[in-house]
Amino acid sequence: MKVSKVNQYSVFLLNEPGALKEFTEILVKEGLDIIALSSDIRYEAAIIKFITKDFSEIDTSRIIIKFGYTSVKAEVICIEVKSKPGVIHKISSALSGQGINILTIYGSAIEGVDSRILISVDNIEKALKVLNEMTDL
Repeated sequence: MKVSKVNQYSVFLLNEPGALKEFTEILVKEGLDIIALSSDIRYEAAIIKFITKDFSEIDTSRIIIKFGYTSVKAEVICIEVKSKPGVIHKISSALSGQGINILTIYGSAIEGVDSRILISVDNIEKALKVLNEMTDL
């Protein structure tokens, strides 16, 4: 299991066909590779949250702003783990047991394959300590 702090970017898009395609086309041209993506639709607006492959070397915020998009950057936790039954339960139990609230969680898992789980919490430093002390994942 690998636990790290990464930057998550939230970008506001119009909720219309092609909006995501246009945005991701810019990222591809700028050399950014999305490794995690989540979206939330509210009426005419879409908010996408994403992590890029290169966690810190490229100034993603500057690229997003350069092309006229509004962006919010936040630190989240990236957990890379072999997928197996009960992983999310173990993680959520360990965090809640220490009074840490999970604000957002997304990821993908297929049993036996490396998975990435992205978590936004109310106390990132405490959560990193708890997760790094876990030995049963």
